[in-house]
Amino acid sequence: MKRQKKFTLETLLDIKIFLMFLLDNIRHPIDYPTLVEILMKNVDSLSIDYETCLRELADAGHLLYDKVDGVEYYMISEDGRRIASELYDTLDEEFRERSIKSAIKHISLTQSEAKINAYIEQDPSNRYKVTVEAHDKYGQIMSTTLTVNSRAEAELIKSNYENKPDAVYRGILFAATGRLEFFM
Repeated sequence: MKRQKKFTLETLLDIKIFLMFLLDNIRHPIDYPTLVEILMKNVDSLSIDYETCLRELADAGHLLYDKVDGVEYYMISEDGRRIASELYDTLDEEFRERSIKSAIKHISLTQSEAKINAYIEQDPSNRYKVTVEAHDKYGQIMSTTLTVNSRAEAELIKSNYENKPDAVYRGILFAATGRLEFFM
């Protein structure tokens, strides 16, 4: 199978949009070595431009930056998310898809400090609706309702989500997108 040529980020603005796109999808602080690993999977080579862009984005308040025990961490800020979300579609579609696939394993409700909630309601037909939700400081991430025939099944679903919210979230994302990477 012929390997496709990787999309090239032509300008510093392209690099900045790409960095914010990755960090917006990950939703929690990520260390610089992991960020570089994701970048290397998506671009032909890294240049000093990436570090310059990270610094400029942090200086402008579009990224949050911290250094802990000598390791740099980055996360998109609310301002960065608001501004960049309108620019994500300027990146090549195949490049965005490939980038998402390499960032997927870093997506986590738990690490993003999302608040989870699960509740059960009995409906008029004596079935049970189980709703699982997740919210972060920007708003709702997910809300899914399943209807089952028994209270015991509803309790099992609720308990499973409360104990393993990331696994349920990834399963729902897999079902909705068909991306096997959510299980890797």
